[in-house]
Amino acid sequence: MASFIGSNETHDVAQAGSTSRHGAHVTTRTLNQAAGVAEGLLVAPSGTAGLECISPSTVAGVQTCVGFTVFRPMSEDFDSTHHYADNEAVAIMESGHMYVLTEGSCVADEPVYARITSDGGSNTVLGKARGDNGFAAGVVLTPLATYGQSAHEIGLTISDGVVEETFSFVTDATPTTAEVAAGLVALIDASANFAATGTVTISITSTRGPVEIVDRHSSLSLTTGGLAVLIPGAFFDASRSGAGLVEIRLNKLN
Repeated sequence: MASFIGSNETHDVAQAGSTSRHGAHVTTRTLNQAAGVAEGLLVAPSGTAGLECISPSTVAGVQTCVGFTVFRPMSEDFDSTHHYADNEAVAIMESGHMYVLTEGSCVADEPVYARITSDGGSNTVLGKARGDNGFAAGVVLTPLATYGQSAHEIGLTISDGVVEETFSFVTDATPTTAEVAAGLVALIDASANFAATGTVTISITSTRGPVEIVDRHSSLSLTTGGLAVLIPGAFFDASRSGAGLVEIRLNKLN
């Protein structure tokens, strides 16, 4: 059942998971995750709709996110790690303002991204906020090795966090990987917001920096990218240079 967070749950001391202003909309789900989950992290639906949540590990998980875990010591498995345990009721901010820990620098009023997989280094916490998708050099897509003897319409939708564009390339009756790559590269490179290169792969960058794959044809594999995903309706309330505590806002869109 959803509720409006009370004034006694709006914390004066900034810490990850604490709501930073009055009027946050909070709901509760049961955690379905053996390792538990910390406060101030994005969580995704799991199991029966409206009942369970987990840390996001897919693009779809972020795009259908429930919200951010709330610091609520009276209901959590409170210890030195400040986390909710498996099968515990998790307080989740569906909309409002909250303090979270970001992995790196961020800019006020720019979109928030959430980690869905480890970068193999120090950034390993799923659902943690950051200012981009983790690939400053853009993303790389690889078309199928073979397409068969028929024409195809290969569609791709990408976003830079602000602008979203869709590109569609129609092949001839005997398409090849090189043909598909070249066709999409030409279309994307003609955009004022994105650039692309490649002959058998498609390397995409944007003038803003981040590149988000919103939707793609099933024949296009994501070779590089996808460490973090754009959170619908989430923006930074403040700028910060380097990792640390920062305020975000979330408007529920799904």
